[in-house]
Amino acid sequence: MSDHTVRLKSTIVQPTKPPPVNRKEMSALHLPPDSLIPNTEFCRTWLNMHDAIKQLVLDEKLTKLAEAVHKSKETCYEKVEALLNYASGLIHNELCPSSEFIVFVDNHSFVPTYHPNEIKAGAPDSVGVLESVLKKLQQDERNRIPWHLVLTAVEEKTAVDAKVGPAQCGAYLGYANQARPDMVGMYGLSVSPRSFQIQYSCPAGLATSEEFNWTAQLGGILAYICTLYLPRTDFTPRDTTVSLATGRDILGPPLWDIDVGDTVYRNCKVQFVGEPWTRMTWVAEAETDDEEGPTVIKDSYCDVRTRFKEGDMYQILHAEGAAPGFAAVDRKYEVKYKDTPITVSMKECTRIKTRLIMKTSGLPLSKCKNIVDFFKGMYDILEAHRWMFTERKLLHRDISHGNIIIEAEDAGAIEKFRGTKPPVFINMILHGTPEPMARLLDMDNCANLDKSKLKPEEEEEDSDKPLRYRTGTPKFIARSVAAGQIRNVPSEMTPMPGLQSEIEATYKNVHHGDASKLRTFSDINGTTHGGHLSLERKKGYKTNPSLQVADFEHQPFHDAESVYWCIVVFVLLAKPLNNDVDVNPERLTNTWSCIAEHEVGAMDKRSTIINENEWAKWLHKDLLFITALMDDLTCQIQPEWALLYPTPDPLHLHEAMQRLILQHVYDWERNNINVELDTVHSRTFNPVERKLMAPVNKHPLIGQVITSSTLGKRGSNAVAGRAQSGSKRLRKTGDDEPLGADLAELQQAWVDSQSVPVAAELLEYGSEDEDENASE
Repeated sequence: MSDHTVRLKSTIVQPTKPPPVNRKEMSALHLPPDSLIPNTEFCRTWLNMHDAIKQLVLDEKLTKLAEAVHKSKETCYEKVEALLNYASGLIHNELCPSSEFIVFVDNHSFVPTYHPNEIKAGAPDSVGVLESVLKKLQQDERNRIPWHLVLTAVEEKTAVDAKVGPAQCGAYLGYANQARPDMVGMYGLSVSPRSFQIQYSCPAGLATSEEFNWTAQLGGILAYICTLYLPRTDFTPRDTTVSLATGRDILGPPLWDIDVGDTVYRNCKVQFVGEPWTRMTWVAEAETDDEEGPTVIKDSYCDVRTRFKEGDMYQILHAEGAAPGFAAVDRKYEVKYKDTPITVSMKECTRIKTRLIMKTSGLPLSKCKNIVDFFKGMYDILEAHRWMFTERKLLHRDISHGNIIIEAEDAGAIEKFRGTKPPVFINMILHGTPEPMARLLDMDNCANLDKSKLKPEEEEEDSDKPLRYRTGTPKFIARSVAAGQIRNVPSEMTPMPGLQSEIEATYKNVHHGDASKLRTFSDINGTTHGGHLSLERKKGYKTNPSLQVADFEHQPFHDAESVYWCIVVFVLLAKPLNNDVDVNPERLTNTWSCIAEHEVGAMDKRSTIINENEWAKWLHKDLLFITALMDDLTCQIQPEWALLYPTPDPLHLHEAMQRLILQHVYDWERNNINVELDTVHSRTFNPVERKLMAPVNKHPLIGQVITSSTLGKRGSNAVAGRAQSGSKRLRKTGDDEPLGADLAELQQAWVDSQSVPVAAELLEYGSEDEDENASE
C-alpha cells in the first residue's frame, strides 16, 4: 500500500529519500513541510496550560534545576532528567496524585526495542515511562525500554547544535507514533543549554513550539508534563479500543487487544505500520481458532478530503459476494472515542481513524516456493486487476509486493461470490481449477471510474482529476506515473504476442463469452496492439512539453507495468533452494541498484534494465530458463503506449503479459521444468554504499529501508543486543555514535519486512504512505 501521491497535476513530483541510519542523517531528516517552523500558538493549541502552573513555576528547587541545565557547557543527561523528574513530581502531587507517576529515564545509548517496523536508527536521549515500567526494567539490568511503552521522547543537544534537536526529536516521535496504536498523538521535548522546544506529532503532521528560555518561560516544561498527565479534552488523546494484551511480559514483543464493539480480538500481532504523518495504516492479525478463520484488523487515519474511501471501494468490489482474487471484508467503520470519531487535525489536514475488519490472510510474495507458482500468481494478479476494471470500473493504482499475498485463507463464514462473470485464473485454463494463486489487496489508492456513481458534490469537480494524481510505491511505480507525464521517448513498438495453437484453443474456449474481443485479438496490416506510432503526437509533445503533463492520466496499463516491476524485483532476488553458487555479482549489483535506489522525481534508472534487456546475465544460473519470458515481457513494457493511434484497448498490456506468461508456464509444466526457491534467503552480492542526498522538502520513508545492498536474509531472527551493564549508561560523542545495530542490519529491513506472515492488507515497503491530499 502506498501513500505516495502528488495531488495536483501541476505539482512537481518531490523525490523520495531513505530513512536515516545515524544521528547525523537524522539531524537533516525530511519531516513534514514547515513542521520545524516555530508555532507561536503551540501552547494554546496543543498544551494543557493549567492554572496551577502559575504557582508551581515559582518553586525554588525547580528554578535551580533549570539554571543548572542552562549553565551546562555540554550534554548532561543527569541534570535534564533531574529537572524533568522533579517537574513531574510537582504536577503529579498537585494535580493528579492518584495517577501513576511518569518518570524520565536516560536512554541515549540504546535504541528502544520491538519497533513494529524494526527501526534500529538512533536512540532518544531520554524517554518518559510509567513508574511501574521503570521498576520492571530495574529487575534485570539487561532489559531495554520497548517502543510500545514510550510515553514521550526527549532529545538533548549542546548550545552549538541546538537547532538540529527538533529534527531528531521529531523523528523519534514519528517512530513512537508507529509503535503506539493506542495513542493518537505523542509529545516530545528538545532541550539545550540555550533553550527548549516542545513538539506534538500525530498522523496529521508534526508541530513545533517556539523556543523557550530557561529563566522567564520555564512554565513551558510544566505545561508539557501536565499535558502528559492530563491531556487536553478538545481532541482525542487515546484510542481506547486498542490496548496491550494482558498476561504477557510488557518488556517483550507486544501483542494487542482490539475491541470492535461486539467482540474483543485478543493477542493481535502487528504485521505492518505505514509511515508517520500520513494515513499511517496499521495492520494486525488476531489470534483466532480454526473454526472462526483469519481475522485481520486494518486501521487508517484517512484524510477527509480523499474522494475514494477504501471501505467504499471494497463494498463496490464485493457487491456480489467476496470477489475471487481479493481480500474478503467483514465490515468497515469509523473508530470512536466517547461516541465521537477519532479525529486529528493540523493546518489544513484533518484525518479520521477508520477500521476495516478483514477475513482473509496469507503469506508474502517472498514465500513463494517455486518459480512456476510465482509466475502463475503474477498472471492471476493481472487477471484480478483487469476484472476489477471491467466489471467494477475500479483502478487499483498501487500494485506492489506488499499488496500481493499467496496461499491465502478465508474465514468460512464469508459470503461466497454470486456473480456470473468471475475472473478466470491461470489454473482454470491449465487444469480446470478456479482458485487464484495470488490475491490483490489494498484499495487505499483505488479510484472509482464509474461517473454514474459520483455524489452530487463530486459531479461539479473534474471527474478525471484523481487519474492525474501520481500514486504508487516508488520501486514498483510505472515510469510515466513516477514522472507525472507521458514519456516522449523513442522506443520500438512490439506487436501483441500470440499463443501456440494447442493452448490458444483452450484459452479462447475458456474466454468464449468475452465481450471485449481482446482475448482473440491479433495484429494485422503491420499494426502494434491495433495502432501505429503517432508521429503527430510525438512532434506535438516535443514542441510543447507541457502537453505531456496535461495529457497524463493513470491508465490500466500503468498498473500492468507495476506488475512487471514486481516480477523484476522477485526474479532478481530469487535464489534456488540449497544452491549458494551464483555468477556475475557485480553485474547484478549494478542492475539491482537501478531499482533499489529509484526515487520518484529523479532520473528513472530503471529504464536501464528495460533498454539493456540482458536477463541471461542477471538471473541466477538455475533460472536461466525464464530468460526468454523476461526478454519478451520487457519488450512489451518498453514503449510509451500513449503514443499509439488509435489508442489501444485499456487492457491491451494485461493481455500481452498474460499471453506470454500462460504460454511459458504451459511449456514449463508440459516439460516438467521448475525450480524450488529459498523462501528465507535471497541472492547476495557486493553491496553499493548508499549516497547521501541533498535535503528536499518532504519527510523520509520512515519505517522501511531499501538500498542497493538490501539483500541477504529474507527473514531475520536477530535479537537486539543487551544493554550495557550497570545503572550508568555512557554516551559516545561525535557522528559515529552507536546505533544499536550495524548498517547491514538496517539495509536488511526491506527484505525482512516481506518475511513475516502477511495479513490480508499488508502494505508494501514504499509506502510511501500518503494520500491524494498531501505531497509525498
